[in-house]
Amino acid sequence: MKPNVAWVRSACLLLLLPLMAQAEVYTSIQELTAVFSLERRVVAALTNYLGDMETRLARIRKYLQEYEQVSAEGVATDEGIMERLAGNPVHAFHLMKRLTVDWRHIEDQAKKDYWINVVEAMSGGVGGRGGLSVRLPAEEDLHGAAQALVRLHDVYNLNMTQLVRGNVWGVQSYAELTAQDCLYMGKHSFNMGMYPRAIQWFEEAYTLAGLEGNATVTQDQVNMFLNTAIKAYDESTLTRPELGHSVPTSLQKENETTKVVQYRLGDDLTPQEDAQNFQALCRGEKLLSYRYLASLTCFYDHRDHPYFFLMPVKVERHYLQPELLTFHDVLSDFEINHIKGIAKPMLARAMVQGHQGKGNTVSNTRTSKVGWLDDSFDLIIQKVNKRVEMITGLSTNVAAEDAEMMQVSNYGIGGHYNPHHDYLLVDKTEDELRFNIHPRELVMGDRIATFMFYLSDVTRGGATAFPRLGTAVWPSKGSAAFWHNLKRSGEGDVSTLHGACPVVHGSKWVSNKWIRERGQFLRRGCTLRPED
Repeated sequence: MKPNVAWVRSACLLLLLPLMAQAEVYTSIQELTAVFSLERRVVAALTNYLGDMETRLARIRKYLQEYEQVSAEGVATDEGIMERLAGNPVHAFHLMKRLTVDWRHIEDQAKKDYWINVVEAMSGGVGGRGGLSVRLPAEEDLHGAAQALVRLHDVYNLNMTQLVRGNVWGVQSYAELTAQDCLYMGKHSFNMGMYPRAIQWFEEAYTLAGLEGNATVTQDQVNMFLNTAIKAYDESTLTRPELGHSVPTSLQKENETTKVVQYRLGDDLTPQEDAQNFQALCRGEKLLSYRYLASLTCFYDHRDHPYFFLMPVKVERHYLQPELLTFHDVLSDFEINHIKGIAKPMLARAMVQGHQGKGNTVSNTRTSKVGWLDDSFDLIIQKVNKRVEMITGLSTNVAAEDAEMMQVSNYGIGGHYNPHHDYLLVDKTEDELRFNIHPRELVMGDRIATFMFYLSDVTRGGATAFPRLGTAVWPSKGSAAFWHNLKRSGEGDVSTLHGACPVVHGSKWVSNKWIRERGQFLRRGCTLRPED
């Protein structure tokens, strides 16, 4: 018995829905790349399907045209037309041909389900045909992608007109936005409380709607949202006047957006000042004085290790105290490809510590996917960890719990990580340490230092910014940033607040090696000065 095709198709789609619901594609460029590849296969199947449908329709049109030619010989109301047609031997022959050969072809084509090839192309990625498994985007991914665009526009103050016409911070493409797209972005900005940005998106949507002839959305529809956003903006500036100057908008004149902003550095910054400095650093602005910048140097260093006396490390200094360094060319392309290769199957949505230390949770403050690599299973990872130990002088022995496993992260659309501290314990209360922190974490001690490899270059954006120090480290494939999270006294160094700037264009891969206090007792000693 032949199964009902429609029922089979419905069953296939029902099977796909749970997998699609789990999709979270926008948080990883690796996932997005796989989806683009899947779409290419689907488009090829759709092209074949379209060709088959056009062939089928052409055959039906030919049948109808032949019949119309025959019926045109008489008048429809003439009672003798059918008899006259039947009396014509050629007409009779064509009638037999139409209802045997031609009709059989039409019927056979109608029975074939060409759409099943498209379903198979789609399910081949989702179901894992050939050992592959591709997550399909869900509505959550659409919202995430929209929020990423809103975030990029806000942080980098991108030119709205250029952005909607495919110019993303100087990178031109055919990826343009419609009036409906801009309206969608404006709604997201509004829901996020970013009223000035929402007004910009709505104004651009209004302009594009006029240029499009109200094709995707009408100007009247946009105008309703625009008026609501302006009203909300006016009300917010009455209760919080600082919001009226926090973000340059199209409500202000263009020359006002380029006015010089005074930035303050230090450990006593307000959250607003931290955010302001962070965004400025992401845009590439210089917050340190030229005199201080002149004191920063690049040099070769043997790091007090015999291995580097013959082949010293290339060091770039970004800040003096606390010391913030970049070690260049510490990973080869082979090692990078190997690390990324074994990490890709393990990538999962990055988690952050929950409220009051209660477990881990997914958060919008960090959009990336991560995997953890244990050096006990791979000789290359062991070799890289040993290199970190030689460069830093700190123990990276995972088995002895002196350090954590290597974490590999891949950032997605507008991938970012809001400013945070890497230390986990020193800022916790005694009750939080007792009830919310696993005893193993207490044995390992806090994260004394961070060694962060850059596994890729980034076309635009993606810097690691330190808003309280006023400096940033930009991704450079094969290099690594290094800093201490704790002072020698064991106190947390609050000035090491840092975050990952949103990725504007390109793919960002990083690998973190967090070194714990355990095992560093004889490697980094205390001093008599509590401020050290």
